[in-house]
Amino acid sequence: MRIVTRIGILLLIVGMQGCATYGRLSGVPSDGQKSVFKDGRKTLISIKQNIVAVSPDTEIVTSGQRGDFVIAVNNGTSQDILFSTEHITASADTNGQLSMLKVFSYDELIAEEKKRQAWAAVGAALQGFADSMNAANAGYSNTSGTYSGSVYSNYGKSANVYGSYSSTTYNSAAAQAARNTAQANSEARFARLQVEGRENLKNLSSTILKKETIFPGAWQGGIVKVALPEVVQQPQEIKLVVTVAGEPHEFTFTQEKVQGK
Repeated sequence: MRIVTRIGILLLIVGMQGCATYGRLSGVPSDGQKSVFKDGRKTLISIKQNIVAVSPDTEIVTSGQRGDFVIAVNNGTSQDILFSTEHITASADTNGQLSMLKVFSYDELIAEEKKRQAWAAVGAALQGFADSMNAANAGYSNTSGTYSGSVYSNYGKSANVYGSYSSTTYNSAAAQAARNTAQANSEARFARLQVEGRENLKNLSSTILKKETIFPGAWQGGIVKVALPEVVQQPQEIKLVVTVAGEPHEFTFTQEKVQGK
């Protein structure tokens, strides 16, 4: 039953993934903006006193999930400027209904990843506890059965007897082997979590836009994660406003449902 249950859960997860809805983000340049291709991605460039370039990291997005936007800023002033996700806002227009979208900061993403790691460690600990409990019982084996027969007395009389029996034996070698396996699996599980956690934090640190001081003439940028709306049949307008030293740069993207997905 346990194998059947696991297979059922796996099929359910696969089925849920297969039912996901996808959208395509397309940049729509406005007056004063250029549309170019950079690293294979369609990029919108707004040129004012400062320069801002924005492109979706991937055009195809999952409905209701976060979208990654690559944002690069050039300081065209003669002064140092401070730039972060605090200077970026996002909104969606769905059938005339305007809604603000969450723009995630670097600190929020780091805190989120650390919380995920903490819960993953709890799950690993619970799994290790269950393995230890199973290992504790691994050395025991039970034998049971029934018996029946006839007995005779000294006077030649007979009687039928029947009953049941059970016995428990303990194999210390088998128990120790099970404990060793459980311990090794637990250590390997925690080691994988530690490696995965370090890699995730390293990836966030190297790719996500962080608060930075941009010197005159210098570029700064990174990936910004935005909570996109659910994909619907009608095209939706996604707007990003990037404000650099008080100068707003507005970018428009269209989110359309990918047919056949």
